Amino acid sequence: MGYATKLVAWGRDTALPFWLERGWDQQSGGFLEVVDLDGAPLVDTPRRVRVQARQIYVYARAEHEGWCKGLDRAAEAMALLEKRAFSPDGAPGWVHRLDATGDVLSPVRDLYDHAFILLALSWMYRVTGEAHYMSLIEQTLAFLDTHMSAPDRGFVESIGAAQLPRRQNPHMHLFEAMMALYEATGDAGVLDRIRTLRGLFDDIFFDPDAGVLREFFAEGWQRDTRPIGDHVEPGHLAEWVWLLAEQARVTGDAADMAAIRALYDTVCTKGISDVTGGLFTTCTAEGDVVDSGTRAWMQTEWIRAAAVFTKRGADEAESRLEQACKAMFDIHLDPALAGGWIDQTDAKGNPTVTNMPSSTLYHALGAVLEARAVVTSTGQPTETQV
Repeated sequence: MGYATKLVAWGRDTALPFWLERGWDQQSGGFLEVVDLDGAPLVDTPRRVRVQARQIYVYARAEHEGWCKGLDRAAEAMALLEKRAFSPDGAPGWVHRLDATGDVLSPVRDLYDHAFILLALSWMYRVTGEAHYMSLIEQTLAFLDTHMSAPDRGFVESIGAAQLPRRQNPHMHLFEAMMALYEATGDAGVLDRIRTLRGLFDDIFFDPDAGVLREFFAEGWQRDTRPIGDHVEPGHLAEWVWLLAEQARVTGDAADMAAIRALYDTVCTKGISDVTGGLFTTCTAEGDVVDSGTRAWMQTEWIRAAAVFTKRGADEAESRLEQACKAMFDIHLDPALAGGWIDQTDAKGNPTVTNMPSSTLYHALGAVLEARAVVTSTGQPTETQV
């Protein structure tokens, strides 16, 4: 488990401190959207609300794990985000994008953003127990139910922006957020939300015949007949592997191993680049490559999916986990500044970016946590930097 152990140490000892220091806006407060490849702040870049929420989640979770004293900074960022992004125009909900000083650039209400707001608030509530975070959670859920609930199941993707195509991705992250909320509160009503969102996976997103997750849909959740409707993202397949296993852990529901295995088999047989050794961006359901470039987040989700099977003692699972962790280091971490990443490469593994997006830390933390769970279960040391 050499690469998995190395990943745990990298995340805990290098990445979390790096982004806590380098990823904070010393002028206007809040988390930076990006730093350059040398780690210098790019303070004038607009800020997505979802990224602020992701970083808040990361440092609340890291505090909970005892890895990093970032809770005060997370609380400061949450207070700033509430002031700047929660109904600043008098309309309910959270806005989509801010400028570097906190003024609203986009008043769109975006489902993906709200999912991460709920994830951040759930962890802030879990770690602190402060009633104000629960109040914000309740107001955010009420906004979704009242203003974004779709008549044909699920939620509209946005208010004030394009409604089509319908997308599984925001619903996937809302599913994740609801599980975090249930763990934070034990509220049985949240279980209903979890199972309702899971129903979208069962009835709409998952194609069991092809063993894939469908991404894009037309009105009424009909299959999008354009070429994009056949696009499959191996990273999202891996993400759902972990989420389905996580649902079983959190709720006590039986794990749907048929769906978990089908998605993971597709990841491993159709999603790995012969050139880079990592997951590539997009293929078709038949396995034809559409975009053979890589993103760092895809490798982190492969790591989490591989960890699901490693923890279950599946044959060859440990070697797959090592393969995924090695790809993360080879493609994205080792070529970068310590604690950072080369977030995106072309088909040959050549970097195609000039900065480091902070949003990747959310995915990286998920991979580190799952690698830690496996390493701990196998008795490997985790406290020494490697």
